[in-house]
Order: sequence, then C-alpha cells, then structure tokens
Amino acid sequence: MLNWINDRYPLSWFWKRHLTEYYAPKNFNFWYYFGSFSLLVLLNQIITGIWLTMEYTPTADLAFASVDHIMREVRYGWLLRYLHSTGASAFFIVIYLHMYRGLIYGSFKRPRELIWLIGMTLYMALLAEAFTGYVLPWGQMSFWAASVITSFASAIPYIGKTLMIWLRGDYNVSGVTLHRFFSLHVIAIPLVILGLVFVHLVALIFERVWITQ
Repeated sequence: MLNWINDRYPLSWFWKRHLTEYYAPKNFNFWYYFGSFSLLVLLNQIITGIWLTMEYTPTADLAFASVDHIMREVRYGWLLRYLHSTGASAFFIVIYLHMYRGLIYGSFKRPRELIWLIGMTLYMALLAEAFTGYVLPWGQMSFWAASVITSFASAIPYIGKTLMIWLRGDYNVSGVTLHRFFSLHVIAIPLVILGLVFVHLVALIFERVWITQ
C-alpha cells in the first residue's frame, strides 16, 4: 500500500526531505523548538475549537448561557474550554519566544527577511484571532472590550467611521457584532492563519535549500 501511494504521491520523499532528514544548523539548540511547539499549539486550538463550536450558540441571548452549558453540562466541556483558552495564552508565549530567538540569532537578516515578514503578518493574524475569540463568551468584559477596541478604528482618517461600523456590523456593539466576530474567529481568520503557516514553512524550506546550494 505504501509503495502504491509513493508511486502516485511523494509521501516518503517528503517525509525524509523535510522531516527526518531535514537540514539543521550546527548550533541547533532548545531555542529552535518553539516553531514546532507553535504548530502543536495550533493543532490543539483547532481540535478543541471544533468541539466547542458544536455546543456554542453565537447569539446575544444565548452565547453566555451556551458557554455555561459547556462548562457545566457537556461531558469534559470544562476541560475542552480550558484547553482552548489556556492554549491561546500558550500560543502567544510560544510565539514570543520564537520571535525572541529570531531576534537574538538575527533570523530577520538576509536571506531570511521574507520569513520574518511572513511571521510578523502571521502574528498580526493571531492577535485578530485572539481578540475575536475573547468577545465570544459575551460577558461584560467581552462586550466592553469589543466596544473599546472597535472604536480604535474610528481614529483612522477618512475611512475610520466606515471601518468601525463594518467591524461592528451596526452603529453600536450588538448581537450582529457577536455573530460577525464568531464568523471571523472560526472561519475567516483560521483560514488566513493556515495559509500563512503554509507560506511560512515553504519560505523556510526555500531558505534552507538556498543555503545548502
């Protein structure tokens, strides 16, 4: 079966070339682990997020009650929610350490400038993902966080007011805002993050090939 797959899809070649026999620097140490750790945390966020979405209701009337339902009535729902919320904090800890390694080792310099820029774009997408997720419980802190942060857009000249209304989906933060943030959190921004992760890894592989040549 494996030979049949390899004849039609380069699975073993990819595994050896980019995983088991992947080129690594001589000074490889603990600081280089955090890129892989971030992929592990991303996998945790995706899996726990899917299961939480099954029980969550993105409406102003039922959002908070559905979170309480997950915590109290869903089997191991409390564990799933804590894995997701704690995983979000762990994500940023790992990413900050990964960025720190890039700074102390000069990974933002040639020929790695594009890898660094893609990584920073990915970081901004993670900030947006974290904010939209923070709003979803729809408690007092979530509501006012959405009000304050979306109002920052109004400071942008000319388009600020229009952009703020687009973010909220209304003139004020409302149930429409919650539903919009839910759509961004579970569909739009994760697709952007996965796309950027793929591009980031491709740029990393290309950089390794460039060095070896």
